Amino acid sequence: MPWPSIDGAAIRGIPWGSLRIRLTLLNTAAVLLAMFILILAVRFGVRSALFRNTDTTLMAEVREIALALHELDDRSLVVDSLRRKAESHYGRNWFVQLLDGPDSTVWASENCPDAVRNHAVDETMVETVRQLDGYRWARRRINESDSHAMYVRIGMPVEIIEREVDGLLWFLLPIGLAFTLLTPLAGYWLALRATRPIAGILRTAERLRPTKLGDRLDTRGTMDELDQLSSTINRLLDQVALHVEQQQQFVADAAHELRGPLSAIQNSLEVAGAKARTPEEYQLTVEEVLDETRHLSKLANDLLLLAEVGNSLGSVFNEVCDIDEVVRQTAMMFSGVAEERSITVDYRSPGSVTVRGDKRQLRQVASNLVDNAIRFTPEGGKVCLSVTTDRGNAVVAVKDTGRGVDPEQIPKVFDRFFQADAARDRSDIGRGGGLGLSICRSIVERHGGRIALESEGLGKGATVTVRIPLFPRPA
Repeated sequence: MPWPSIDGAAIRGIPWGSLRIRLTLLNTAAVLLAMFILILAVRFGVRSALFRNTDTTLMAEVREIALALHELDDRSLVVDSLRRKAESHYGRNWFVQLLDGPDSTVWASENCPDAVRNHAVDETMVETVRQLDGYRWARRRINESDSHAMYVRIGMPVEIIEREVDGLLWFLLPIGLAFTLLTPLAGYWLALRATRPIAGILRTAERLRPTKLGDRLDTRGTMDELDQLSSTINRLLDQVALHVEQQQQFVADAAHELRGPLSAIQNSLEVAGAKARTPEEYQLTVEEVLDETRHLSKLANDLLLLAEVGNSLGSVFNEVCDIDEVVRQTAMMFSGVAEERSITVDYRSPGSVTVRGDKRQLRQVASNLVDNAIRFTPEGGKVCLSVTTDRGNAVVAVKDTGRGVDPEQIPKVFDRFFQADAARDRSDIGRGGGLGLSICRSIVERHGGRIALESEGLGKGATVTVRIPLFPRPA
């Protein structure tokens, strides 16, 4: 990929507080700091290596001289040998010194510094390497066994080593300057590439509208953090789009459901007011309007309950309630209605079964399920309620011998405003708003559970099963 061209206008238009600039500055600072540390490490390493190599060389030379001079008895021959050694290393500025005793110089080369010449020998050490006043030397005893020992020193100025180290630094300096100039450009280029997906995210977000949620972010298939961010935002947009679509459908269905009773009330009142009526006819009109009003009231209450459950989906339950007690009380509450219709209500439970949740909402689930079972069960039928436990869940089952559900419609029974029998008239005792099972599903899922309906077909009854995690969870 070619490097981006940056002209003056582009630089003036750069948002200096942007993430791209901050990344560039951070990258530049990190690279320059690393380069500075690297240069210091190279200087220290090279300097140490040169000193170690120098010490090794000096020690080797002084040992060689000591061994060669050890066999010489004539001191003049020893001095001549040292003079030749000094002259052979004149170009390296080496100096040589011969000592007779710890501080008595027999001979020293002309370039031997006074600081070294006058430095007393440590007689306890046969050989050593020392540095003093910018000079480094190796020293060794020549005749180790004699009581009157002689010593030889060979050394050099430390300045020579430092010049070599400085030469390396001067060699690295242009490279460092080049890095200093190129690092911000490279950093900006890298930041530009790194933030390009974020720019795409911003452009897509700017195009989004509540009525237009079809745009999605592009993914590059690299599976890096930005790709994962794009995928996460796409999933969020999918959920938002689905939620908006469901809300729009919900509003449309609610308007449709509300329009029916309102139209019935309006028609009844218009007919009643068109001409004089008998008291009996007015009484019938009032009963029809009252029936529709009750239906509107139930529908409004169900809509409010759905909104309440939906707004509390992210809450955490702190209350522990006995699901057996909730279902038992619900069965007792509907026993009178069931008795009027000659419907037998049978309840079975092993005893206390505790779950964590909202007791009021769980009672609403039980009431809706029992109410549905009784309303859709003919006279003389039977409704069976049971509370059991299974694999860490409390299981509530409501089984009836009523109308049943067409197996093809079972996937839709929990949808809002779904009516399994659209042909029912308004006087049907089984008439409902189509929100009962939808409310149950919302509450159960909010409690971390699942709800399912089973039916073998029309006229064969139905069974609704609710599973909610037990509290405490079994080990």
